Amino acid sequence: MATQNEISALKAHPSKQTVLIATDNLHESSYIGTALENQGYHVQFCEFDGRTLKGTPVLAPNAVLFVFSDYIEKTPTIITALKKHFAPKDIPFIGALTRQGNIDTTAFDSVIFPPAHITQVANRVSSMIRLGQMEREIIRRVDTLREDFDIDYTLSDEALRNPFRILFIGKASPDFMVIINALQKKNVEVVAAFTSFSAFDFLHERTFDAVVMNALDQSEPALTISETMRRNAKLFHVPTLFLVNPENFRDHDLAYQKGARDIISSRSDTEEISGRILELANYHRIHSQLKREFGSVGGTECLDAETGVFNKTFFTAHMRRICEAMRLTNEPLSLMGIRLRPNSSFEVPAPKINEAFSQVGTMLKSLVRMQDVTARLDHDVFMIAFPGHDRVSLAPVLGRISGIVDCAAFESGDSDKGAFTISLETVIVEQMEHDESSDLLIDTAISELTGEPAFSSKKTA
Repeated sequence: MATQNEISALKAHPSKQTVLIATDNLHESSYIGTALENQGYHVQFCEFDGRTLKGTPVLAPNAVLFVFSDYIEKTPTIITALKKHFAPKDIPFIGALTRQGNIDTTAFDSVIFPPAHITQVANRVSSMIRLGQMEREIIRRVDTLREDFDIDYTLSDEALRNPFRILFIGKASPDFMVIINALQKKNVEVVAAFTSFSAFDFLHERTFDAVVMNALDQSEPALTISETMRRNAKLFHVPTLFLVNPENFRDHDLAYQKGARDIISSRSDTEEISGRILELANYHRIHSQLKREFGSVGGTECLDAETGVFNKTFFTAHMRRICEAMRLTNEPLSLMGIRLRPNSSFEVPAPKINEAFSQVGTMLKSLVRMQDVTARLDHDVFMIAFPGHDRVSLAPVLGRISGIVDCAAFESGDSDKGAFTISLETVIVEQMEHDESSDLLIDTAISELTGEPAFSSKKTA
């Protein structure tokens, strides 16, 4: 059973995912804990004194992060004990270790060695948690396809076998070229763009698994490129890495604010540099591949033809499975309803409006995670399900969606009148009652958004 302190912590953080930090260095781990809290996680600590791990919680967290300095050789034994302690829940174990240590690191699901910024460590933990969430959502979608649509689905691994494609941006300095050569020896397709203009030409024309920028002499234009990519629906999730001179680079915090996923010292070993680049590229490749495949499964039975997002039939069937899964794990579930309206001072032809609505629907799908379910319920109404999120935690997601859609311009078909924009009406509803059905949850969102119920408000499973 959970202790009284754990129950109190859950009440204080009812919707936050928990990261347990196991450490032999409370001082160092406290900074990483702050970075995780800034990303919205509830952080717990347990300290290892060389013999005993003190303060281990009874309830399983969403991930365990090892921050070890002195007793690294003890970590595999501790992992074995914690896996048994938290069974049957399967959670990721991540290592943030100050040295290699004489251990088999395969006990960890992921390991980070120095130099590593605290935000990089926090990002890695977040990535590992998301991978687990993706796996669970994949299982749910396969179940929905099989049980509700009589479709057997098998994941293709063809795209995962293709060579990684990395874009390098910046002047061809010697340090930069050494890394490019090292990656090419690993059968990585490397594309070099020596100016910002050519970089964006490449980014808009081709698909990349990661973008590495030369920030050895100055932070610009790397900061601007990274920030601009975060404002683009297509490029939002592509990881950006800065290659820096550790003696003169001072913009670590600013770089992460602008969207950098890693900052790498040019003085690191080339194997470490290429490894860190490829790790982020691999995560992005897996995420993108799964999102493409599982965001478009089921064909015409399950998809809206104009946008590629799910249709109402699939959404209502799959929501029943999501609601049940969230109830079993005591996790929150929120729906974001979005209604689109043309915003112009002139009358826009209906075909152009629907074309714009379809483009926005495609944008919405790009801006959320693979495990979030985007659907079109009517020509102007979209719904996104967010498993594991309460309504408060969706504020930045809504801001991201609004920021990109509000800036988009759509052709009216009349050159004299020019383009028009789309305005969003949004509502967010959260599953509050344990027995609240998926139909009732959707009905509530539709009612708040349009004033017109879409389903019978029966409380059915």
